[in-house]
Amino acid sequence: MSNLKLSDVRVAVPGGDWSQPWFAETLVAGLVREELDADGQEVVRSAFADSNPESAADLLAALQALPPSSCGNAVELVTGLQRQADFNRNCYTPGDPERQRVTTWPNNQRTKISYPERFFDIFEDLPYRDAPRFITPQTPIGSAGSCFALRIAHQLQAWGYNYVIEEDDLPPDLPLDQLSATSYRMAPARWGVLFNAPSMRQMVERAYGLWEPEPILVNKGDRFVDPFRSIRPLYDDVEGYVADFERHNQALRRSLDTCEVFIVTLGLTEAWKFAHNGDYTSIAPAHIDPALVRPHELTVEENVDELERLYDVYARNRPGIKLIVSVSPVPLNRTYSTHNHVLAANSLSKATLRVAAETFCRNHTNDVWYMPSYEVVTYGTQNPWEADRRHVSAEAVSRVMTLFRAMFLEDQNSLLTPLWYEEPVETNIAAKRMRSFARTWARRLGVRR
Repeated sequence: MSNLKLSDVRVAVPGGDWSQPWFAETLVAGLVREELDADGQEVVRSAFADSNPESAADLLAALQALPPSSCGNAVELVTGLQRQADFNRNCYTPGDPERQRVTTWPNNQRTKISYPERFFDIFEDLPYRDAPRFITPQTPIGSAGSCFALRIAHQLQAWGYNYVIEEDDLPPDLPLDQLSATSYRMAPARWGVLFNAPSMRQMVERAYGLWEPEPILVNKGDRFVDPFRSIRPLYDDVEGYVADFERHNQALRRSLDTCEVFIVTLGLTEAWKFAHNGDYTSIAPAHIDPALVRPHELTVEENVDELERLYDVYARNRPGIKLIVSVSPVPLNRTYSTHNHVLAANSLSKATLRVAAETFCRNHTNDVWYMPSYEVVTYGTQNPWEADRRHVSAEAVSRVMTLFRAMFLEDQNSLLTPLWYEEPVETNIAAKRMRSFARTWARRLGVRR
């Protein structure tokens, strides 16, 4: 049975009832939890008794009138209290239209009717606040990450920006305006798709001689794939892999040394690593002997640690490097989770990466920026997906690159994004079969890549 009486109830009215003894004691108790010292506690209580303050500003003025030697750390803490009270009072008020744009969820229909000048459409506005705009057409740029990173790389090249290419796989007969329909030139050196943060960290460490992959090849049909580089074309034989090994190392180092800006797109938290040494692969384990690898779902802390290691190596070897971090909006195709549906597993993966990206960016506010491409696609694009509901549409890419321009490009003139589309499933499968048929006959005829 509760013994609560009416006299026990404390009413915290807006602005505070500073004349009530309980209010003063409650306020002091809060400052004590923030390490108000003994002298400070005494002078704050005295200020309440003698000056009858009605606000944090009044309390601060009363303390500042006293000899500093008698106040302990009270002036410092009450100064912070005043700032906090001002923030708390105003943090949700819309303010001017620009403040409302970044603090209030868009597409409010009441706002559209009553205050049309304050209405913002989530499908037209862009979700950013800061715009450093340090990239010019001459700035050397590189990128790495999930398959969505390929779209960013292609669009930068289509715009004529200085996307670094040190290991070129573009066929000589392929026009550059058709690049966005291919997987060529997806990175400055041919490291392929890197889905997880450890694979990206290994890539940077390899460039600077701090990590070298074991010479392990995975058999895929009658060809070979490097488990640390999901690249195409695959190797026809072991000799091709050996010949390519050092050539890639050198191109990798040149490309990272050349870049002044590097874009990192985080893709997955569900990862695979070799059991004997802990090295992470960049391919699914279907073609690796299952006894050699182990699944590992990366936590927020592990992702942050991997990004910090990547940044530490890169910044030491390339002083002044700027990083732009994003999270791929592309959902998981499959999950190895034994307890989550793939939708829940995808939500967990993206949430983990988003928190890790935020933490990492806050650790390096002068050199690392978050680009909300994930948010643009999932919330701010009317038709974000192709028919498979996973791959991003041309409209989504256009929205993301418009965001990229608004945030990072010095030149704010409008730029076109090339149109491309995902082939229909039946066309895509037929094309893959034709390419496989062509490769088979090329090998039979002695043509080698």
